[in-house]
Amino acid sequence: MRDHLASVYSGSGLPSSRPPPLPSPDDHVPFDLGSISEDDLSDSGLGSGLGLGSGSGSGSGSGLSSFSADSVADTMRRLPLRKAPGSDHLRTEMLIPIRKQVAAILARLFDICCQWSYTPSLWRHAQVVPIYKKGDPHQPSNFRPISLTSIIRKLFEMCLFPLLEDVSPPLDIAQGGFRPQRSALDQALCLHDLMQEYYRRKRHFLVVAFLDIKAAYDTVDRRVIWQSLLAVNAPFALVSVLAHLFDDVSISVLLSNQVSSPFTPSTGVL
Repeated sequence: MRDHLASVYSGSGLPSSRPPPLPSPDDHVPFDLGSISEDDLSDSGLGSGLGLGSGSGSGSGSGLSSFSADSVADTMRRLPLRKAPGSDHLRTEMLIPIRKQVAAILARLFDICCQWSYTPSLWRHAQVVPIYKKGDPHQPSNFRPISLTSIIRKLFEMCLFPLLEDVSPPLDIAQGGFRPQRSALDQALCLHDLMQEYYRRKRHFLVVAFLDIKAAYDTVDRRVIWQSLLAVNAPFALVSVLAHLFDDVSISVLLSNQVSSPFTPSTGVL
């Protein structure tokens, strides 16, 4: 299973002509850990007045707005419950009771990550659990890989999402995947109505072609994503920290209570 997934993520199908990699981030402002007092890490001290997206970017040194303890605590309440943990074994249920105490620390940690375009290695490791789909159970290709990542990483991604949404171009109205309050039933209903309307006008049936790209999520060229974000004027600091979060990653396969040796994927996103 490990060898099969490693071949899927190998990047062997990437075209010879690809976008260039991102340049290394520069102009970092040194972060003085010694300047953090106990008051900074209290419930009332850190990040007061520096709400996410407030435009006051002086706190992080990255050009992005600082994360406030309140915004992190509010986001923490939206984390999914009863989900399998990543390799750090942390669950949402462990964080919720102490969210006020840890939110200030995590807000400062997220600021550091954005400032240095660097994230902890544990956030960038996924344990993949193969879920059987159909067909021969002895064929690894008949399993769907489900990535289990750190809940702190998920929290960081959710905190970054408003910044990413601010610079993203409007999505096509027909897109239903990965969008809130939309489902496959909505898309099926729209397609059905369009087909009925077409028949009413043309008096013959519409031909519909479906395209399913094999392993699209696992084989996407991440460089295309980063260059697309830069093309819509996303802040380089934001793109840079996202690139580190998704490029410098490792994967292990978790199967029958055994963990494989890790490998580094060249394509796809965790």
